[in-house]
Amino acid sequence: MLLETLKQFDWMNEPQRVRFDDEGMFVTAKYRTDFWCCARFNFRKDDGHFFHCYALGDFCCDLDWEFASAGQFDQCGIMLRSDVNNWFKASIMYDNEESPMLATSLTNDGFSDLATIPLPKGTKHVWYRLKRRNSCYIASYSLDGEEYVQLRKFYLVHDVDDIKVGAYICAPQREDFEAVLRGLNIR
Repeated sequence: MLLETLKQFDWMNEPQRVRFDDEGMFVTAKYRTDFWCCARFNFRKDDGHFFHCYALGDFCCDLDWEFASAGQFDQCGIMLRSDVNNWFKASIMYDNEESPMLATSLTNDGFSDLATIPLPKGTKHVWYRLKRRNSCYIASYSLDGEEYVQLRKFYLVHDVDDIKVGAYICAPQREDFEAVLRGLNIR
């Protein structure tokens, strides 16, 4: 990951700590951070860490996260955001150490949904891909960085031309969740 490429990116809600080395960008999430929205019950968490740039028109965003250990509901993945009430995220998430899952959440008009699929036990490295083609979004993932599996297609109710896209991380229930962002490319 070239540091020159990252100059076009900015943080929404800066994390606790960021450091760089040859492996990538190490990010430590602040305690009790998340992205979740349920207007019906007047509940909103919008304090997770989002490292993003603006994408115009059609694009493809690839990134990969790896971590050593994860607590309950720790997340690191890919995010797309038009505003506070309209966004998408996909990430690995552990309900417990025995059952990792790949979770996706689409938030339209302030209502978040959640869909999960099981991952092999011990999964700690996931590649993500998010494409926009003619206002249709396609989210995919890979466990080897080569073969991608489609997770879902979706539309945002309030889509915008210059949408924010990038990497996100949060730690809803524990301190010191650290993950390394090994690659980030938007084309």
